[in-house]
Amino acid sequence: MPNKATVRGVLVDATLAPVAAGKIVATLQGSDIFDGGVRVVTQKVEATTNAQGEWALALIVNGEGETAGTSWTIEGYNQYVAKVFEAKALFLASGLEITLGDLEKTSAQNLKAAREAGLARLILAADYDSYQAMPENQRRQNDLVVVKP
Repeated sequence: MPNKATVRGVLVDATLAPVAAGKIVATLQGSDIFDGGVRVVTQKVEATTNAQGEWALALIVNGEGETAGTSWTIEGYNQYVAKVFEAKALFLASGLEITLGDLEKTSAQNLKAAREAGLARLILAADYDSYQAMPENQRRQNDLVVVKP
């Protein structure tokens, strides 16, 4: 069973007002290497925003395989089912909690590092101990850990 990370955010409209009762849809595409070989991984996860526009989703961490090639697309819709945003090719490098904005900033680097095992991945953590507490199969010797208080 793959590990999961909590990705969270706030859905806002063009005036930066929070969107209550909006919908967030996350779609996983690709494959990863787990014990027993290559496995095609697909999943769709949905959440509804609260009155402050906040949402959170538990998404599969696709950094378990040495040559992981999976990515998430996250879309946000307002209460009238009009698309508010779309974030493509997001790569979750670890099981640590992360906000969507931070994930977008680091995802391209992490996706490239996942495909090329010799490259370093950039991982944001609240403290170094939380990174060390991750399962060994999610950590790599060449990970760059940024402690973000």
